[in-house]
Amino acid sequence: MSDRSTRFHHSDRLSRQSRCLLSLWLAGLALALAPAAPARADMFTPSVQDQIKLGNQAAAEVMRKYRVLNDDRSRRVEDAGQRLLDALSPKDRGPWEYRFHLVESKEINAFALPGGNVFMFTGLYTRMKSEDELAGVMGHELTHVREQHWARMAGAQAKRQAGLAAILGLAHAGGLWQSAAGITNTLLSLRYSRKDEDQADALGLQNMVAAGYNPQGMLDLFHTLEEAAGSGGGAPAFLADHPLTKTRIQHTQERIDKLPARDFRPEIPLR
Repeated sequence: MSDRSTRFHHSDRLSRQSRCLLSLWLAGLALALAPAAPARADMFTPSVQDQIKLGNQAAAEVMRKYRVLNDDRSRRVEDAGQRLLDALSPKDRGPWEYRFHLVESKEINAFALPGGNVFMFTGLYTRMKSEDELAGVMGHELTHVREQHWARMAGAQAKRQAGLAAILGLAHAGGLWQSAAGITNTLLSLRYSRKDEDQADALGLQNMVAAGYNPQGMLDLFHTLEEAAGSGGGAPAFLADHPLTKTRIQHTQERIDKLPARDFRPEIPLR
């Protein structure tokens, strides 16, 4: 065999060895980046304990920024949340630590943090006309928690970052979700996919009906948000996280039309 041929085969062997070593290194990287937590479907996805811990830390940040109310309005928010939870099966309710907060702010907003903290802003509360609208918001937000929408997004992002770290040689060991550093801001500016939003509407509507609320309340909520957006005061903050599309409204109407025939009780005024 010529020297050139020998060099070629030697180089080819080195190439195969390099690819093998790279594969092993990437596998080791995945294990190094995996959090030291109970087993879950995807090692990059935050565990239940991680979600509760990070959500509570982010909730503390919210409560430092806003004044949390404790009055008749906050009790209505808590009552609606608890009524929705009571209508869920233990499996659907899950292991989450649900807490309901009403905060004083002109922002037209509401959101749920992973783990179970749900925040309603007075700017949105005062615009709603019925308890059924309130239940529409709460059912939607509770679905984000129990379906772990944030955790799935965070897991997908962690995978992408792990791949980038492997390419750039920036891998390091340590628990991926053991610290809230740099995560709190992400939790407070959630942007769910349209698929997640549609699922939150669908399951939130089911939850409303099971709890005895009038499903029309969810459509009325959409109209309330449309009115707020067209009032000249700027788009509601809620719509930045939960875009109100024609498709979203249409899907909700179609789901209501498909509900078994029954007489729903009239909507109950919120004020």
